[in-house]
Amino acid sequence: MKKLLLILSFFATASVAVADVSTRVCMADGNTPLELAYPSVPLVYREIMVGTQLTIIVDSNLAQEGRGSSLAIADANRDYGLLSARGTEPNYQGSCLPAAGTGAGVYTWLETGIAGFDMYSGREDVNVGDWFIIDYNATAVGICKVGFYDHNESAYEPIYYLEFTHVRTRDFNNDGIVNFVDFEVFASYWQATDCADPGWCQGADIDSTGSVDGNDLGLFVDFWVERADPSWF
Repeated sequence: MKKLLLILSFFATASVAVADVSTRVCMADGNTPLELAYPSVPLVYREIMVGTQLTIIVDSNLAQEGRGSSLAIADANRDYGLLSARGTEPNYQGSCLPAAGTGAGVYTWLETGIAGFDMYSGREDVNVGDWFIIDYNATAVGICKVGFYDHNESAYEPIYYLEFTHVRTRDFNNDGIVNFVDFEVFASYWQATDCADPGWCQGADIDSTGSVDGNDLGLFVDFWVERADPSWF
């Protein structure tokens, strides 16, 4: 029994140590959580359309001064997603939230095959809560993994990845929302059989089979009233 309690105590302590600085992913409004693809698979999120902007919020349950963390995209993942901070260089103060404290900062960096942002809590007035905001944009169809680094654990290896799967947009008129305007475009190509690369019937042939059919309709309605642009929130 003592051994079991010791093991349970170890894992409880370890989970707190990892969880004191963490991330959550929201839609562009910063409030609506992005759902997981599978409830049992953490940090693998549901599909989003190319062009969608997400908000990655870094928070902490410890009011620790000078705490460092990073978000970065490496290697081939950089072909699919882009991170950006709010504000102006060299210190992206717009990405620092009040709980991060006085003197908190976000700094961009670029090395061979990897690019990201370092985030440091301030030296005064640090509180538990949301510390930083980093925006994420889905730029191409495919899978992008964003590494999260906790400098107390390792500044060189991510402690976990946020995984996003990007699919072709249903926002055919590029106004930031999937609505009746896009459905009119889709309907104008209904049962077309001559769709081809690169346009695929203005995107209505979502599965790129050469025709616009019931399967494409199902793929379209999956994203009905999906908002890709922050201005729609």
